[in-house]
Amino acid sequence: MVVRILSSSASFAGVSYNTNKIERLRGELMKVSGFGPLQGLESLRPEDYKNYLKMVSAQNKRVSKPQFHAVISAKGKAYDKASLTEVAIRWLRQMGYADQPYLVVYHNDTGNNHVHLVSTRIGKDGKKISSGFENIRAIQNLNKVLGLDEKQRINLDVQKALSYQFKTRAQFKMILESAGYILKETGGNLQIIKSGTLQDEVKLMQIDERIHQNQPDTDRINQLKAIFYKHGAEHDTKLTPVNSGSAGRDIINLKGYTSDFAAYMQDKHGIALIFHFKDDKPPYGYSIIDHAKKGVYKGSEILPMKILLAIQQDRSVVDQKMPSKLLSPGPENYELTANREYYRALLSAALNNYPDLKQGLHHQGLEVMRHDDELYLADPAADQYIPVSLLLDGSGTLLMERYYGLKPEPEIAIININRPIATIQIAADIDDEAIHGRNRRRKKKARANSR
Repeated sequence: MVVRILSSSASFAGVSYNTNKIERLRGELMKVSGFGPLQGLESLRPEDYKNYLKMVSAQNKRVSKPQFHAVISAKGKAYDKASLTEVAIRWLRQMGYADQPYLVVYHNDTGNNHVHLVSTRIGKDGKKISSGFENIRAIQNLNKVLGLDEKQRINLDVQKALSYQFKTRAQFKMILESAGYILKETGGNLQIIKSGTLQDEVKLMQIDERIHQNQPDTDRINQLKAIFYKHGAEHDTKLTPVNSGSAGRDIINLKGYTSDFAAYMQDKHGIALIFHFKDDKPPYGYSIIDHAKKGVYKGSEILPMKILLAIQQDRSVVDQKMPSKLLSPGPENYELTANREYYRALLSAALNNYPDLKQGLHHQGLEVMRHDDELYLADPAADQYIPVSLLLDGSGTLLMERYYGLKPEPEIAIININRPIATIQIAADIDDEAIHGRNRRRKKKARANSR
């Protein structure tokens, strides 16, 4: 669960923002407190709440933007609207707003349940409620409400990061930085800083030991390639900047980049994409934090960024409606594009990760078709038919051709290919009969004890 203090306002724009959500059925008013006689009236307008907040705030002319607006968000659906509202009320009490007029509005328009809180920073006695170290206190008070010990939680985050597979110190740092920590190397230690305060330290030697213990997970790499190709074609990979602005200022800072695809991967697969850039220049590369399987990868290990950004255009390499109209497998008819890499990964997984080839193909909605003595990997749902010879190397193609009967089997059995065993025909030995006669007597041999 996270908490964030939003922009201040002189007009209490946060009230309108939240009531608009309610009117569009994307929000629900959960709590109204401290509004005095107004709470006894029905069908209150947004202006009624605004005017009351302005009236209270007018007692202190020195504060030009008295709005207090915050959001508390849970991960996914871990907390329902009632639980979030209870957390919000207790948090407001810790922040000094228990006796203030405030609204709590639940939002249901994102993948994470969250509530917005709107109040005034001016008390009914005309005094301003303390805003000193507000962002730090916001986090500390939320942890207090949730019964979390700050030091213990940070230690758990560090230990969790150390349990990932990573190849460099920079990759380890990315895990903690993505969780909101600031890191600094000094004196053989990595300092863990949160809310401007040194919280913990990790010995660099300990990080280096974990680097030496790293074991590449080729199965997961192939799986990630298939996931990227599949969902990259379904969600826009075009990058958009993520900016941050300061309340009351026109300064906009570039925080990073994201895309619909990156948001989908984070939300549905627990895979974070971190795009690397310098100043205001476009990203030059990216990294992948696989929270689901606890690994960190260079983006190029899975999919070069150039291909990732063009993956939707590259999906149309082979798009034939009927197998009879397939192109010949000559390389001049195909480009080295993401489409081929995607199906190569799927076919490789079917061959290597399943007890039976047909089972692997069926599990991924694929099949193999034969046309003019050529095998094609078919994806009927996407109208894709690609020659197997373009997806596998020579030995892999030969294995497939033998499996489907296009090439003779070798004299020794092929392991891990489930083909029916040919019936063995036993015939009389004519030459033996011609030489020795049909009723020849068996030569007597000494009986040996074989036990």
